[in-house]
Amino acid sequence: MSRPISICWFRQDLRLSDNPALSAAAARGDVLPVYILDDVTAGDDRMGAASRWWLHHSLIALKESLDGTLYVAAGDALSLLPALARETGASAVFWNRSYESWRIARDTALKSALSDAGVEAESHNGALLWEPWEVKKGDGTPVFLMSGDP
Repeated sequence: MSRPISICWFRQDLRLSDNPALSAAAARGDVLPVYILDDVTAGDDRMGAASRWWLHHSLIALKESLDGTLYVAAGDALSLLPALARETGASAVFWNRSYESWRIARDTALKSALSDAGVEAESHNGALLWEPWEVKKGDGTPVFLMSGDP
């Protein structure tokens, strides 16, 4: 019997060690590592030339670290990830959270689309000591209010 496939969606954190999303995906079975350059959703927040130069070299290094196994695409992650999960038979998609408002909105919609397709979607805290909604004032109410579900 084959092991289940999970997608690990690399985003701003192209690291293998201490990566909660990658660890969660690997705990389920085989992992398909994915990077999507999503200029569609980013709009005016698209990366500039210097960032793209850094990204290019970082993706090459990541692919080498993964023994050549890294699926790279460009386009709307909201449509690409569910299609990739369907094509590969992946049962889950894991990623580390980002906190920009456009990413939160996209990731919330993505969780819903994947869930509707019967694919588990799980985001992880890969960058912060505490999630913004966990930081409380003296009266117990959150310091930060966030819309959507990162």
